[in-house]
Amino acid sequence: MNTILNCAACGSTETVLKADLNDERRIRFAAFSQLKYSGLLESWLEEIPPVILGCMYCGHSWYRHQPDPEQLEQMYSCGRSLNPGVPVQREPSAKMIEEMKRFYYLIGKTSSAPSLLDFGSGFGRWARAALSAGFKVTAFEPSLERGNEEQPPFELIHGLEGIEGCHFDAVQIEQVLEHVPDPLNTLKQIRVFCASKTLIRITVPNILRAPEGKNIWGLWPFDGNTPHILAPFEHLHG
Repeated sequence: MNTILNCAACGSTETVLKADLNDERRIRFAAFSQLKYSGLLESWLEEIPPVILGCMYCGHSWYRHQPDPEQLEQMYSCGRSLNPGVPVQREPSAKMIEEMKRFYYLIGKTSSAPSLLDFGSGFGRWARAALSAGFKVTAFEPSLERGNEEQPPFELIHGLEGIEGCHFDAVQIEQVLEHVPDPLNTLKQIRVFCASKTLIRITVPNILRAPEGKNIWGLWPFDGNTPHILAPFEHLHG
């Protein structure tokens, strides 16, 4: 278990309690644990109590107690969709392709197709969008369950040792940093793959525009249907 007391975004020690488990929330937590992870999260309750802190300075929110990397790997490996009838989508939307075309334009002219590292590529939708926009794509996805394509149209790797010494013209970090215990350390990992003019595109969930709206903490940790924007322990930061 990791315990994070200071804000991971700005380092502030001024925090406020945003959410913890009362009797009602414990019932909803158990329901989420059973539906998504076959009860795994409930077995962690004594060791990893779900408590969300908020930074009084910058507004960042995070889980004070977080699973360690091995526990997170166990969690994701046994996770299942709350909508099992919906097939996995690998093809990008037109909006995703257009976004990658804008990113391609920012890179400027290169002697060959600009290289892009899709860090945390998931099911490969953004990697395909980048490929359509003209990038030469290397997709890194540590999860063997998500990145289980036999013959993807891009280079797919499951470990960073395969690209040691490589530098990319662009790095894509789409909805990744909220999943990792230490976002700063993850960015330092990525930095070694950047040249002096590498462009990095980062997106993360904005809890100020959460689907739960003003009732964001009232609906935590689960409303019975849809995972919360800070669903335990999927999104560790917001």
